[in-house]
Amino acid sequence: MKALTAPLGGLIGAIIGGVLWANYIKWTGSNAGFVAVAIGALCGLGIVFTGSQSLDTDNRKNWFYLAIGAAFFSILGILVGKYLDVQLNAVTQIAHQIIEEQPMLTDEQAIPIAETVYSGRTKWGHMIDRMEWFDLVFAAIAVVVSVYITLNRWIRKVISN
Repeated sequence: MKALTAPLGGLIGAIIGGVLWANYIKWTGSNAGFVAVAIGALCGLGIVFTGSQSLDTDNRKNWFYLAIGAAFFSILGILVGKYLDVQLNAVTQIAHQIIEEQPMLTDEQAIPIAETVYSGRTKWGHMIDRMEWFDLVFAAIAVVVSVYITLNRWIRKVISN
């Protein structure tokens, strides 16, 4: 039963990382794909923290499975961040694009138009529109970081003490 609590830290890291990423984009207006690496680190550290409390730090097989879980939760956290980015920021950014194309419009006039444009597509479609090729690179780095942290014996020993 203790082994089932170990992935919980990865899930918590994914949710916290995704929420922070979406809010970072909202606050700065920058996509900041490098934050995906931090999500990977949070997932890896979360799994190591919860796993080292319940599992032997030298059992390679269990930690290999947890590393796969950390990679999964890293991807999940990135998708959570992108989804929340669309939820929190898409209408505002579409409105700013409309105002750039038609400078005669005010914010009050552009928001209803942006909401109509936003509602005409799926959330997945908006998520894809907001992704660049470098987001995939950062996602791959995030997976590697989460796996590395989970499989690193030194980190496991430091956290378990």
